[in-house]
Amino acid sequence: MRKQNKTPPLQPKSFCVVREAVIQYRGQSLRIRSALLTPQDAIALAKKRVHDHSKEHLLAIYLDGTHRPIAFSLVFIGTANSAPANPREIFQPAVALGAVSLIVLHNHPSGESKPSSCDDQVTKTLAEAGRLLGIKLLDHIVWTVSGDFYSYADSASHLLR
Repeated sequence: MRKQNKTPPLQPKSFCVVREAVIQYRGQSLRIRSALLTPQDAIALAKKRVHDHSKEHLLAIYLDGTHRPIAFSLVFIGTANSAPANPREIFQPAVALGAVSLIVLHNHPSGESKPSSCDDQVTKTLAEAGRLLGIKLLDHIVWTVSGDFYSYADSASHLLR
C-alpha cells in the first residue's frame, strides 16, 4: 500500500525563490597589477579556471577602466562542440559589478582554434548588447589546450565594432 504524503502543499507566501549568479569576485586580490593587453594574458587567466578540456567552457572576464580584471565568471559548460552564450547571463554580472569592459573566451576541445559561424554570430550579438549597455566587448577569444587561439580583436574583426 502506498503511503500518502500528508504534507500540505506550499503556499506562495511560505517560500522565496532566490537566483544567484556565480561570479567569483576577488576585488583587490583578483586585480592584476597590469592590464590584460593581449589575448595571451586573458588565456592565461582562463587556463587557471578550466581543467576539463573535453567540453567547451565559456568564460567572461570583467574589467575596470584600466582593463584590469575585477571579476570572472564561468558562464556555461557545454558539450564537446558547443557552449551556448546568452547575452543576459554574460552582461548581468558586468552591470552588477560596474565593469567598463569585458573579454569573453571559450575553448575548443577539438583542438581547432578557427571560430565557427556560430562563434561569429555570438560575437556580433555580444558586441551589440555591450554597445547598448555601455560595456565594451574588447575581445572574444577561441583557444585550445595546445595553445592555439583565435582573437577577434587581433583579426581586426568588424564583428566587434
